[in-house]
Amino acid sequence: MGTKSIGSESGARGRRIDFLGYCFTKDNVRLRKGMKKNFARKVKQVKSRKRNREIRASYWGWCKWGDCKNLWRTITNNDMSFADKGIRQSGKTKDGKKFFDVRETRLMDILNVPITVLDFETDVKTKQGDGRYCVLFEQDGRRGKFITNCYNLKDVLDQAREAENNGQKIFPVEDVIVKRRPLGDGKSAYYFEE
Repeated sequence: MGTKSIGSESGARGRRIDFLGYCFTKDNVRLRKGMKKNFARKVKQVKSRKRNREIRASYWGWCKWGDCKNLWRTITNNDMSFADKGIRQSGKTKDGKKFFDVRETRLMDILNVPITVLDFETDVKTKQGDGRYCVLFEQDGRRGKFITNCYNLKDVLDQAREAENNGQKIFPVEDVIVKRRPLGDGKSAYYFEE
């Protein structure tokens, strides 16, 4: 009554395929048991730091292509990545400004289209000059940024930052529409629709 047949258990899991140093199943890719043992033995036996680093590098090549992150941590006591050690990119440039790591969009490409303004950075240096603003926005679930030196846009953004500094929650601002007003001689002014 409480017995299981061996055939039904292996049928539920499926068969492992042993190929090129890995054991493949439908859900994961693991190192072959013999390779795991050799890896652990070599790391433990070798006393030279240089040789130990060489052995780890060689087995890292095997571990990184399989589902072996936990095995790597167990044997080496080393995470091999900054993120695993809790170190993240600061998101700032060398001069302390926020850096938005998203695609840059021309302001002309988002005119008259609702966007959500998420954040901005002041006094950004570009090829065109200093004192520009970099605005982080979201449109249709995708993030982007645009650079502007338009006084009207900068003025509104400065007022929003001042309000936030005084304790009022401003960002994100949804359904913002950027408009363009021609000034003549090929020049234009941009503004946020009210």
